[in-house]
Amino acid sequence: MIPKQEIVKLEAALKQEKKRLEKEIKGLGSTDMGSDVDSLEEEADETEEIVNQEAVLLSLKERLKDVKLALDKIGANAYGICEECGNVISLDILRVVPESRLCKDCKAKEEKEEE
Repeated sequence: MIPKQEIVKLEAALKQEKKRLEKEIKGLGSTDMGSDVDSLEEEADETEEIVNQEAVLLSLKERLKDVKLALDKIGANAYGICEECGNVISLDILRVVPESRLCKDCKAKEEKEEE
């Protein structure tokens, strides 16, 4: 089981990360490329930039979802439990990635399956 004082620290880190992600998502979502395109090359560059921004935005939203889920789990006293096997996620992992949903073994298994 994870000590209460560690959960308090991790919760604070998660809340800070949530604010940062929300701010970054809001900033990316309001980016305007403009409509004053001068050439096909410039239009292609802007299109590529939009596609790249969309990928970044999707990644940020996914991370925000994981952070919110971790905060919900803290409130439900279910934080730090692997969603796959039910074992406790090591404190070393949670300190690095507080929104972790899998223990070390299950994460390695998942990554191997994705190869």
